[in-house]
Amino acid sequence: MPDLITLVCPSCGGRTSYTAGSRRVTCQYCGNEHIFQFNDQPELTPREWLRVRPRQPRPRSVRLEQKNGELRLSWRWFAPKYIPMAFFCVAWDSFLIFWYSMAFGSGAPWIFIVFPIAHLAVGVGLTYATLAGFFNVTTLRLTSSTFKVQHDPFPWPGKVNVPVGQLQQFYCRTKTPRSSSGSTTYQLVGVLQGDRQIELVSNLDSPDIAWFLEQQMEAYLHIQDTPMAGELMDPA
Repeated sequence: MPDLITLVCPSCGGRTSYTAGSRRVTCQYCGNEHIFQFNDQPELTPREWLRVRPRQPRPRSVRLEQKNGELRLSWRWFAPKYIPMAFFCVAWDSFLIFWYSMAFGSGAPWIFIVFPIAHLAVGVGLTYATLAGFFNVTTLRLTSSTFKVQHDPFPWPGKVNVPVGQLQQFYCRTKTPRSSSGSTTYQLVGVLQGDRQIELVSNLDSPDIAWFLEQQMEAYLHIQDTPMAGELMDPA
């Protein structure tokens, strides 16, 4: 009777029985198929799972281009949530414009100029973020030598420029909201030489986008997908 070994699925964490002698294992819980490798020992001690994940279809919001040796992935930031933000900014900024026009026009005391400074800063920040949400595009550019992330046309934190030779692995993870009212977002993380990790893309609205980006870049660089601690569970 074949020996049975219990394995832990790297996709969902479920325990799956494995029959010694076979290399392909399908998880009975999530249905994902994996390839299992062993050390060169008689008892076939498990060494590593190698995943064979289903190919993630391209999300409609992501544009993919590959030419002249460059892989380019891009998507717009726009989402319906920016529409009410735009109306709020119009109302907020209109009040500030009215306030300062009255203050400067009537020669009001300095306190009327200084008092709304905090409100002015909030208005500028919200307006800038809303404009970025309407018009910005994030672009990932991957060549045989460099990996770049840029956000245009409104400058935004999060630009990345990494030599490809340092990239060892990609994986996706969930970004927990800071408050209970916040929404869950997703991140694409790169693992560099020396097991150093760098956040490549943050605040992705959909896990499908994160998985698609990961698969496309791993395929382009011929990186074998392997499980990472804390990564986002694969789609079933």
